[in-house]
Amino acid sequence: MTGEIIRYMVLHAAGAAAFIFILNYFILKTELQSAVFWAIGFGAMAAGLAYQQSKR
Repeated sequence: MTGEIIRYMVLHAAGAAAFIFILNYFILKTELQSAVFWAIGFGAMAAGLAYQQSKR
């Protein structure tokens, strides 16, 4: 795995996690713990999708 692919995965994970956290915590007014768990989950899924896309 090259540095470019890792950077691509990290950027996608961070973007998805930030978006979901802001959506949950500030817009939907969920608890902090719930918002963090959702952000971690979506960040992991985004990193996996970015990895799959980088192999095409």
